[in-house]
Amino acid sequence: MRSLALIISYVLHPLWMPLWVFFMLWAVDPWLRLQPTVMVYVSSILLINALAPAVSIYVLHRRGALSDLEASKRKERTLPFLVVMFYQVLGYYALTRPGVFLPSELMSLILGMMIALAAGMLLTRWIKVSMHLLASGGALGALWSFNLLHDLGLGALLPLGFLAAGCVGWSRMKLGVHTPRELALGFLLGFSLIRWVVEWGGTP
Repeated sequence: MRSLALIISYVLHPLWMPLWVFFMLWAVDPWLRLQPTVMVYVSSILLINALAPAVSIYVLHRRGALSDLEASKRKERTLPFLVVMFYQVLGYYALTRPGVFLPSELMSLILGMMIALAAGMLLTRWIKVSMHLLASGGALGALWSFNLLHDLGLGALLPLGFLAAGCVGWSRMKLGVHTPRELALGFLLGFSLIRWVVEWGGTP
């Protein structure tokens, strides 16, 4: 069962979740499919934002700055948070430079990810918020909001998002990385912040 928990944790890792969410939205939202060039550009930025922090965190671990790749010690989490935020800021700059025109909902989603990460980084001073569940909650919040804003008819499928988040939570507990309180806080933080930012930014 530990092997299954590891697979779930790595496949639904926070660094990959923005990319998975983007591909899901691209697949189900006809409005976004009308802009293939923009979608390819955004997906390339999100891919870089997944790979570059992963490499950086691995280097930090190899140099002894992190005890493990999970940054399981709360006092060691600030540095990897800052690394991820650095690449997200670069990605945001690439998406807002002159000549790049993104739908307001997508820009709100990118901004929401940054706000959720900043909130998680701040709260980590007192409690080890689960970034896996923050990312899973944010992913579900994004799908929920796009379904509402673009009338995608996904209402019957959204409960599967809660099931997926539950599987991620189980994997983190099985690996002994987080407590139920840390998992619940991460999910609620990600879900509520992403929903608020996307719906606030995407509503005319």
